[in-house]
Amino acid sequence: MAMRKIATIVLLISLGFVYGQNLIGNAGLEDLTPAFWTPLNATMGGDVDVSATAKYGFSSFMISKASATTTEEGWMSDDNANLFWNNAGTGTFAVSVWYKTDGVNTSPANDDAKIGVVYTFNNASGTELATTTLWADQSAASTDWTELTGVVILSEAPEQVFVKQVMGKDATGTVYFDGIGCNTSDSWTMGVFNGGAEDVDGWMDWYGGNGNYTYVTDAEANTGTNSIVMAQPDTMTSMSELVYYSTPAPVEAGEWYKIGVWVKTEGVVDSSDWDRTYIMRDAIDQRVNLCYFFHTNADLNAGWDLVGGDKFVYVDQRDPSTGWTHYVVAEQAPEEATGISVRARFNNNTTGTAYFDDFSVEKMATSPGTGIIDVSANSGVPSDYVLARNYPNPFNPSTHIRFTCPSSDRVKLEIRNVLGQHVKTLVDSEMGKGNHEVIWNGDNTNGQPVASGVYIYSLVTNKGLFSQKMILIR
Repeated sequence: MAMRKIATIVLLISLGFVYGQNLIGNAGLEDLTPAFWTPLNATMGGDVDVSATAKYGFSSFMISKASATTTEEGWMSDDNANLFWNNAGTGTFAVSVWYKTDGVNTSPANDDAKIGVVYTFNNASGTELATTTLWADQSAASTDWTELTGVVILSEAPEQVFVKQVMGKDATGTVYFDGIGCNTSDSWTMGVFNGGAEDVDGWMDWYGGNGNYTYVTDAEANTGTNSIVMAQPDTMTSMSELVYYSTPAPVEAGEWYKIGVWVKTEGVVDSSDWDRTYIMRDAIDQRVNLCYFFHTNADLNAGWDLVGGDKFVYVDQRDPSTGWTHYVVAEQAPEEATGISVRARFNNNTTGTAYFDDFSVEKMATSPGTGIIDVSANSGVPSDYVLARNYPNPFNPSTHIRFTCPSSDRVKLEIRNVLGQHVKTLVDSEMGKGNHEVIWNGDNTNGQPVASGVYIYSLVTNKGLFSQKMILIR
């Protein structure tokens, strides 16, 4: 497969650059509140159970009360009617939920002592069109996983659809809910986001569930406690892509943004050719990657229209296991762009385990007209590894490239064209602490002069990779 690079995008991998506020909510996965749900009351009888108590996947909603309370407890969903790709229509809505109880009160005398899930459909003004409740069976104190189903028939398309998991104020014990569903039965028009409590605040996921998985774990972290883990064993007969992705964040059209993530791999499929990459449009099988795309909806919560397609930044898979590594790229938001979302991703047939943490999207401070950060001039640049601007620039026939190492280390200094194609490696060796200068004579690996144009020079270090742009004029 041809590996096409995007000419208007420049790779910038660094350690600790700060140019603006991180636009990604819950970027470090530390807030475990289930995405698209809110506790009903401040007493927070609701929780998320990530033990074996789940009908599907790894998690379920849990509501637990030792005694009667002054208010009902549970979880309230966001409005699902027109959320992202949902588009609730008229017709018959199928509603469903799985539940499991443990030591709950039996024979409830009224609704205040009952346990169930309430579905409410409203018009645009908030007036109720229909409500239905799926009540749990409380004839016994404890039950195994049981499914409840129902239907709601609407002649008017709802503009609001809310789902409430509830233990009445007089109900006691513990209930688990999972697989909460709501959709039109003849043709799919909507669903309930995060109906299984698999996703944390600000995030969504996709995985097959047949031995592969993606979820938030406390087993590994770059910072804090949590990270996203993706795993797919090579014993699976059918391996598919895995994705854990953020809700869209707003961006400004025409501005430059730095998009980044920290990744650690364990036993992933490897090849000596699979170095980290520039931004690419090709979906390459067996590769672990940071993926992102730009959105064009005026209301980022009410659509999923895209511009430019998927952008892939492939991680280093030359070895099956790597320590935490920072991958950062820079791109100018298209003129149609209103938002961006990022994702941890296994492409098809990727095996092994990878952890993702500390995602970032930051508006960049750029040099006028270049779209490239001037690392030598920006006060936010750390004082360890520094890649300065070449001089002269533009140049003919040669230019000087300076860089600084904070300690003795093996580094690589290489030249690529704007398509991401390798031109020449200038340094690939142990370099001492301090300042270094290399001269490039405008030639390729074979010693042949290269054509006039824009070239990218990059310093690869154990702390990341720094890139700058230069112009050769023959």
